[in-house]
Amino acid sequence: MTQPLDPELEAGLRRLRLRGMRELAPELLQTAKTQRWPPHELLGTLVREEIASREASNQRARLKAAGFPATKTLDTFDLKASSLPSATFEFLASLEWLERNDNLCLAGPAGVGKSHLAQALGRAAITPDTKSASSRPTS
Repeated sequence: MTQPLDPELEAGLRRLRLRGMRELAPELLQTAKTQRWPPHELLGTLVREEIASREASNQRARLKAAGFPATKTLDTFDLKASSLPSATFEFLASLEWLERNDNLCLAGPAGVGKSHLAQALGRAAITPDTKSASSRPTS
């Protein structure tokens, strides 16, 4: 059974706004004690989990702010049903054009996937594992 954090430690983590660490620490401290982890391993795990928690929280906030009406991804885009050349799709999916601050205008008849592609590109741009998203500053 895990013990609650020392009130002073919990207050400090709260003041520093380390929510992920504060929530995970009691269980992780018990595990570290039981398995005799060296201090650097415990600290490293806490820091990695805090970073992961913040990245997930930031991604949820960006997705909410984007207000996409549906979950569309590049993986679910049917390139065969579209007249978009695969080389163009691959270029757009690489998000290189975002790094150069280029604009994108999607035009075409109804039902060819313009909205799907726009939402999928937007989602890809704000996903933390995307190379372009991690190299751009977030606001």
